[in-house]
Amino acid sequence: MMSKRCLHVFNRSIIQSKCNSRLAHCNTLCRPNPSPQLKPFSSLPARIVQFQTASTTSSLPAFLQFARTQLRNATHRDLLQRSRYSSPRRPPRRPNWLDSINGNVIFVAVIAINAGVFLLWQGAKSTYQTTRDPTLWIFLRNNFLVNWQNITSGRVWTLITSCFSHQDIEHILFNGLSFYFMAPGVMQVLGNSRFLGLYFLGGIASSVTSLVWNRFYKRESNYSSHGASGAILATIAFYACAFPRTRFLIFFVIPCPAWAFLPGILAFDVYRSVTDARTTTDTAGHVGGMLSGISFFLWRVALRR
Repeated sequence: MMSKRCLHVFNRSIIQSKCNSRLAHCNTLCRPNPSPQLKPFSSLPARIVQFQTASTTSSLPAFLQFARTQLRNATHRDLLQRSRYSSPRRPPRRPNWLDSINGNVIFVAVIAINAGVFLLWQGAKSTYQTTRDPTLWIFLRNNFLVNWQNITSGRVWTLITSCFSHQDIEHILFNGLSFYFMAPGVMQVLGNSRFLGLYFLGGIASSVTSLVWNRFYKRESNYSSHGASGAILATIAFYACAFPRTRFLIFFVIPCPAWAFLPGILAFDVYRSVTDARTTTDTAGHVGGMLSGISFFLWRVALRR
């Protein structure tokens, strides 16, 4: 009897100790957490909330639909905008005085300079026809045209000044309208200084391509060209790469997406350059301008990764 009573007391003490330990464990769990409180779920970004909702429901089709929707909405423009501040390896670029200027000032200035040089060409033609005075015509030819004689004579600044040169009314109207519609979007993506870098890069690349192609392939040492078409085509090429879903109007009538327009016009100019088509258009310069715009876009994307 004594042993049974001791065994009963011993079992009761074990049960009591277990209850006390469980009670202590519950009290520990119920204590307030001294760590900072987490942000409410509603303050998280919408995409994270959507992803967590899909993962908590453990629904594979819902997750696949979410990923497919996000990939469908992604464009080259989104890539540029998202990756602008995404790379921690590159410090933020210091603003310069060009970027502090209103973009409309740069936009209007480029158009005004092109229009001013065009009026000078028209005045030189009119002066020579009425008075037979070629002074202004010779000045423009030596300073606003790219040819082998100007470069070998040391007038290398024509690679820059020709970026604002037009002679024909059809030429400046087509380039002017293209610049008017494409340049503002490119300036918003790049900023003023990089936009001007793209513009002059396209003009210089166009002029160099025209010089090399006509001098060594066509064997025409007296061929002269303007660099304005190459500069504007570089802007168009960058715009088509950055916004590939934008629709262009061929001859202002036929709609065509940018991702199809750019390869088409590039292949057309390459074909006309190689087949030596008799035309007054500097197709080799067009090719150089478009390739420089595409290269500039790829370079900008590579820097952001």
